[in-house]
Amino acid sequence: MKIKGLIAGLALATVSVMSVGAAQADEYPSRSITMICAWGAGGGSDAVARMIAGLMEKDLGQPIKVVNQTGGGGTIAFSSLSRAKPDGYTIGQVTAELAMNHWQNPAVQITYKDFEPLALVNVDPASVTISATAPFKTYDEFVEYIKANPGKVRASATAVGGIWHIAMGQWLTGLGLPVNAIKWIPTSGAGETYKEMAAGGIDAGFNQLSEGSTMYQAGKAIPVAVMADERDPKYPDVPTLKEKGIDVSIGTWRGFCVPKGTPQDVKDKINAAIKKAVNDPQFVQFMNDRGFGIQYLEGQDFYKFMEKSDADLGASIEALGLARK
Repeated sequence: MKIKGLIAGLALATVSVMSVGAAQADEYPSRSITMICAWGAGGGSDAVARMIAGLMEKDLGQPIKVVNQTGGGGTIAFSSLSRAKPDGYTIGQVTAELAMNHWQNPAVQITYKDFEPLALVNVDPASVTISATAPFKTYDEFVEYIKANPGKVRASATAVGGIWHIAMGQWLTGLGLPVNAIKWIPTSGAGETYKEMAAGGIDAGFNQLSEGSTMYQAGKAIPVAVMADERDPKYPDVPTLKEKGIDVSIGTWRGFCVPKGTPQDVKDKINAAIKKAVNDPQFVQFMNDRGFGIQYLEGQDFYKFMEKSDADLGASIEALGLARK
């Protein structure tokens, strides 16, 4: 009888513990949530994080505080997220740099494998844009000019090793050309790139398509291709590289992850809130106003996206001679 009583007691205790756990999951979230952003306040990634957080608050019923942890090209924030308690109260924004940093710096070990994927919300593909004063006026003329004059074309979009530099490398590799067929001129970003283009200092740029809108309107730059699976509705006359026979799709991206070990039911609640936020007209208008593309992938689909991004960017980084493994 004592044994039966002990077994019954253990069973009751187990049920009680399970009930408490279920109750805690049902109560999530019961307090404020932290969202880690790897980039500075006021920038594009920060703006996307804050918009998503604000809309999620309405659905989850708890405040979400965006904390900017800058430095190391995103590595500081990514590392902080990986070490956080896996209880759903720390969410992190992850960006394309997660798929790049560990290839370029042997001290960086953190990758997409260190997280539980929530959702991808944004992809902004690279473009192939040429100066209106360049000796070529179309995509095909540009390609032929590069082949006939290796190393003569000067291009930019970012610093050496940045996402747009890597995009150029992928494109040249897709053309069967060496990555040094174009001379890369480092700049601080789109603003400096297009300033140099207007002054005649560079012949081409590989920035996000929408970043050159003012230059296109002024007749100083011509977008001749976009590195995406489909044409951009805002630029319907700009073909994709795939239409040109080059199977390259690359760009910067933003999504959200949580630490490994976060309970599935908690992740489901967070994802439901993210999905609702992405479909909110306020978010759609916000993204359109800034020229940011919306692309939503959830859970394992987002994981596979990060896996492919890591492999593709790694191959390009190695081809450019920038790998430091």
